Amino acid sequence: MENEISNISDTAFWIAGFRALETERADAAFKDHLARKLAGDRGLQMAQNTPNSGAMAFAMTVRTTAIDGLISKAISFGIDTVINMAAGLDTRPYRMTLPSSLKWIEVDLPSIIEYKNEKLKNEIPHCQLERVTADLAADDQRKILFETIGRRTMKALIITEGLVAYLKPQQAENLSKDIFQVPSFVYWIQDYSRGSLRRARHTRQLSKMVKQTPFQFDVKDPLSFFSRQGWKVKENILILDEADRIGRRLPFLFPWTLFARLFPSLIRRTANQTYGYVMFAKE
Repeated sequence: MENEISNISDTAFWIAGFRALETERADAAFKDHLARKLAGDRGLQMAQNTPNSGAMAFAMTVRTTAIDGLISKAISFGIDTVINMAAGLDTRPYRMTLPSSLKWIEVDLPSIIEYKNEKLKNEIPHCQLERVTADLAADDQRKILFETIGRRTMKALIITEGLVAYLKPQQAENLSKDIFQVPSFVYWIQDYSRGSLRRARHTRQLSKMVKQTPFQFDVKDPLSFFSRQGWKVKENILILDEADRIGRRLPFLFPWTLFARLFPSLIRRTANQTYGYVMFAKE
């Protein structure tokens, strides 16, 4: 099927498709002028054919703006480098207001980096952008990469947007430990899910769509999981709090529409306890 996600790189086109659709809304929460170019027809088709695409579009928009905000916070804390791991087709160096002195390093598989370099060769980023090819699933390769980058920065932010969900718990733990061991890697941003709604119908439908690259991180409380490796929660944004900030409402399906009318506080509390966006710190 054309809209089926057959490998991990396909997810980059899928998410870029959602960013393109958001950008074209009259009330867009952000503008990504490069999303359509990067997504291409296939990325847009995958986004449009996603089961309950309205809910997925909502989730991707909220995730994008929440992580934008966390990055801005990290910059205010004095970071000199951003390292976006499994960066996919992210365009923040081009669309966010960033210090020109900020170093931004994108890490991904060779096919994604080559595609992105070609598509964006005439675009000018707002910071000092560099792209690096690496297989982050290969432990030795990842450690060498981290050591090399770590020596070049004093205070860095790591981003793993959308990555942890595809890792097995042991892989996520290894990644966490490797990041923590680099002295200059001070902050770490990731999105997370927890609680019973992780296994709701919408999630099961998405799992079928990405069956070749399944969600594997089944830890019930990610914040506690990563705290065991030494990380402390610096900032934590909950999904409906961020949705309120940008003026969006979660598009419920029946029977959740009925529950939302009858028990709005319960639904809000449950949703906010299920999805969020966190910045960890070492202190």
